Amino acid sequence: MLKKAVLFLGVLFMVSAFAYAEDKYSIAGHVTFSRHESIYISLYTLEEFANFKKSLPSPPFSQKIKPNPEQRKAGRVSFTFSGVSKGAYCIVAFQDVDSNGKLACDKWGKIEEPICFYKEIFCDLSFANWNDVKFELVRDITGIIMKLD
Repeated sequence: MLKKAVLFLGVLFMVSAFAYAEDKYSIAGHVTFSRHESIYISLYTLEEFANFKKSLPSPPFSQKIKPNPEQRKAGRVSFTFSGVSKGAYCIVAFQDVDSNGKLACDKWGKIEEPICFYKEIFCDLSFANWNDVKFELVRDITGIIMKLD
């Protein structure tokens, strides 16, 4: 009886681990650009998006990419976020023109550096709304193209 119980618990553990692993996804694509400064690509949750102009998510959900000569010549860099849980997210990319490691905004909150979102929005990017830029992650997403030009 004890062997059956241990075997049952072992199988249950393996099945639950497999089910948990299925809820992790990856997001991949590239960002095109025309300037040579570093590019920040960040994956935001609703809570983090509320302050997207002031702070970046923690790594690995925020990546800094300093384009190498080949990437500068091609005008594009690749990115991947792995092990991302199912849920609602927003991807923001910006080029750090002033090299201060954060998004530059004027005193009224208007963004002063090249910026783009995964979902195209047709409004003033300085006042992006979560509902306009979010997407539901329920599977792997590849082939994203974001344009900083």
